[in-house]
Amino acid sequence: MTIFGAMFIASVILTSCSNYGKEKNFNGVQLFYTSNITETEANSMGNYLIESEFADGEEKTVQLNKSGNTYEFRMVVKKGIEQDSEYTELGKLMAAEISSEVFNGGQVDVHFCDENLKTLKVLPMSTY
Repeated sequence: MTIFGAMFIASVILTSCSNYGKEKNFNGVQLFYTSNITETEANSMGNYLIESEFADGEEKTVQLNKSGNTYEFRMVVKKGIEQDSEYTELGKLMAAEISSEVFNGGQVDVHFCDENLKTLKVLPMSTY
């Protein structure tokens, strides 16, 4: 099972009329991306979500942003997950995996978010 497969994500679909950015769908994953992200980067992320089996047909909501030189993979999680040390470690490993597989080693932080994509916890990538 991949790191993504181990994460339990709330099935929350946000409305596209909100200010979360442009929207794409990848096998059930609603991917928003901000103006700091190119469409090519969004497509690369979406394709990776499919390859990693995170995008498995179940409805999930994520957002991709870039702040300075740091990519932010923001994902809606079930309430309380942000306080679970096992999931926070998985989130850090997920950030490292996204960095190497999607963003050529660039800095990636995973944000565990509530249903409105408000950050509950920031997880900087782990170094292997």
